[in-house]
Amino acid sequence: MDRICVAVLDKIQKLSPAGRYVIIAEDEFYEDFPEGSEKSFQELDRALTVLRRGGYIDLKYSRGDMYCVAPLKEYTEEVTIPTPPPPEPVKTRKWDIVFISAFAGSALGSLIISLIFAFI
Repeated sequence: MDRICVAVLDKIQKLSPAGRYVIIAEDEFYEDFPEGSEKSFQELDRALTVLRRGGYIDLKYSRGDMYCVAPLKEYTEEVTIPTPPPPEPVKTRKWDIVFISAFAGSALGSLIISLIFAFI
């Protein structure tokens, strides 16, 4: 939700308890618009439409520059907790050094035993 929508919702919640309708003039909404934003009917209409579709307000009617609105729920910013990076996988060697040395030792031992039996 952008800054204008939050400002409009705050204005509605300040003037009315949850679920109660209140009549607000268009100029009152413009007073709470953030600085640097365009204070036009299109921006106000867009903000009210976004809030109504999001389920934050109920807009009963709008006639001229008067709006009858009721706040339904409060807006809370979604807090995103950064997930820690996955641990790096343990790099395994294709041939383990212990396996290779055991294999070479057994081959050497077999060669020595074969030579002993060959000369006896």
